[in-house]
Amino acid sequence: MIAASLFILTSCESEDKFLEENPSDFLTTENAYLNKAQFELAIAGMHDQMQEFFNSSDGDVDTWMLGLGTDVCFWPMDDSRIYNDWTLVNEFHWYSGQWYDRQYKIINLANNVIDNAKNEEVKWNSDEEKNAIVAEARFFRAFAYRNLVNIFGGVPLVKESITSAKLDFVRATKEACNQFAKEDLEFASSHLPITASQPGRVVRAAADHLLSEINISLNDYDGAIAAASRVINGTDGNYKLMNARFGSRMNETDKGKDVYWDLFRMGNQNYDTGNTESIWTTQYEFNTPGGVPRYSRTLIERTMWPRHWLFAKAGYNGVAVDSTGRGVSFVRPTDYSNYTIWKNSGNDIRNKEINIKRKFYFADDVPPYSKGDVIPKSFLTAREDTLQYIYPAWAKFGTDKHLDNGRPGFYIRDFYVMRLSETYLLRAEAYLGKGELQKAADDINIVRARAQAPLIGAADVTLDYILDERARELFGEEFRQLTLGRLGLRVQRTQQYGYPPAALSITARNDLFPIPQTVIDRNTEAVIEQNPGY
Repeated sequence: MIAASLFILTSCESEDKFLEENPSDFLTTENAYLNKAQFELAIAGMHDQMQEFFNSSDGDVDTWMLGLGTDVCFWPMDDSRIYNDWTLVNEFHWYSGQWYDRQYKIINLANNVIDNAKNEEVKWNSDEEKNAIVAEARFFRAFAYRNLVNIFGGVPLVKESITSAKLDFVRATKEACNQFAKEDLEFASSHLPITASQPGRVVRAAADHLLSEINISLNDYDGAIAAASRVINGTDGNYKLMNARFGSRMNETDKGKDVYWDLFRMGNQNYDTGNTESIWTTQYEFNTPGGVPRYSRTLIERTMWPRHWLFAKAGYNGVAVDSTGRGVSFVRPTDYSNYTIWKNSGNDIRNKEINIKRKFYFADDVPPYSKGDVIPKSFLTAREDTLQYIYPAWAKFGTDKHLDNGRPGFYIRDFYVMRLSETYLLRAEAYLGKGELQKAADDINIVRARAQAPLIGAADVTLDYILDERARELFGEEFRQLTLGRLGLRVQRTQQYGYPPAALSITARNDLFPIPQTVIDRNTEAVIEQNPGY
């Protein structure tokens, strides 16, 4: 279209003059990275990929990384769906293939920033400004390699920009990838700012949080403890768990609303608005031209909540209302998430009715029940009753007051990528690795104390207990697939706690996902080995 317009405007001039180009009029490899603003555009591209992680498709595509088919959640519509049937996971499946591609898009952008920042013609205001830009790119590169390694194992290490065709990639070891990520994060930890210039930008605490996890993967428990401690003790900023009501709806005291409920209300996710446990959040906007989400709304409520408004058997007429949302049951928490982890939970506020809705009510008279009666378990007799229509709805995925004049489904908030409670659980994991069980228990208890849950002792601390606590605190936030992959426990935990079809179909090969076949086929000058069993 642009070329056609130029032809019309210059049709009276000679063809030779029309073909002349002025490189200053558009970005080329020679002028694309000459000042901070241009580098910021590439940084923005990495953040754009992050937004795609959480809201690129209407279905379960964006939630598979949250643990679809593992111990915490599954697709409830039928048992033939991938991750209910793990035999369907293969080198042609596009969920994990898309994940692979997105990480290398981030790595490519990061390498472009890192390499071009070395150009002496770039106009930097200071070395500090340059290092901060490079640090953000190196953080993203490390983040992408962490995302790859914990799914696929060792992958090709691309350490610099690729400026011509390359068809001879080979896989590095998992340890080499983690070590490379560690070096990036150590640089990022030294040069990222302590406070963000814009909501959602990466800060020093995010680098140290991720460095703690990477160090655990490398069995460097002292390094993991040191990195997490810099976040926790104030070196990286004033991070504290939120222990009192806060934010946009803090003055609402009905129905037992509490601080954990506040964490997930719209507008409450960012550090700069007073949430001191928010380390890194992905940003979404409502009714902003050119902004995100990709759809008119974020899709987490629609994906994660039951479709009880369609439960005609209980008197519903198929019309969702503002106060109860418009879930469509794409993803259902497992019985492990809904029930097992809450045994002996005492007064844990995370399990309160305001935070996990367990009571649903008849919408009309259904003799012998009356409108407004609680739907009893005995009424739920068909398979779909408890798999699609009535199951616990976690309040962190939705709201009782929607945007756009209350249109159900219009729950648009920023998504946590890192929250301080996870930093405590990472440090607890590192203490466990060192055998310092009391210190591990102390960190876990800081998270549990905020939740008003019974405290634990040193003898209670195991890796399984930490995974249970992560589910209680971080379900739907942490990338559970990555956590289980990092620990080599995807198969074991799914067999122990997963939806029965998933537990029966998952096998040892599924502790790693297959390298996409397209990646192998295009690499014609060297061999990229496939993971065992595929």
